[in-house]
Amino acid sequence: MLKYLKTKPLVPAILIFIILLMTFQLAAAADCGEKIISVKVHEQISLYALIGGFGLLFAGILIDNKKIKTGLLALSALPFLVWGNENFLVDYEKFEKIEYNYKLQAEATLANIAEAQDRYKSEQDTYFKDLNALKSHLYGSHGMDECVNIVNLQAEWDHWSAEARHVNSSKAVYWDSEMGSSLKRD
Repeated sequence: MLKYLKTKPLVPAILIFIILLMTFQLAAAADCGEKIISVKVHEQISLYALIGGFGLLFAGILIDNKKIKTGLLALSALPFLVWGNENFLVDYEKFEKIEYNYKLQAEATLANIAEAQDRYKSEQDTYFKDLNALKSHLYGSHGMDECVNIVNLQAEWDHWSAEARHVNSSKAVYWDSEMGSSLKRD
């Protein structure tokens, strides 16, 4: 391998470039926090691992062929290990705290949009429907969070509603101007 690298000096340079590119991509993706898997997904993994483990265990008990029986009983340990991991090693409180913080970021973005909507309504006598028009009216507030996506924005003459979601979250926050300043979570 070393002889090949000495004769082809471009190969190490390409490898270093690829590693640096991957490092920068990971660093850029980490700006919005870690991507979390929904607790429901973990519950489904746990359920199916338990079903699979017991299925393999019962099949191993019922089959009379010694090699197949041993293989199934040994194989049944894998789903039980997955189930144990999901139930004892996954930190669900950490996921809930992170999810709560993501919702707070989405709420703060919607609060900034509400402030901008009020400013725009006082100037134009209507609410804006275009997110590009939003940018000029967000300078007085804290602005929009780049990690929050506005999923839906609907505006009429007398009211508006919006739905926002953090890029790493599965839950959305809904804001409706007819409800006042209260937020409604999914």
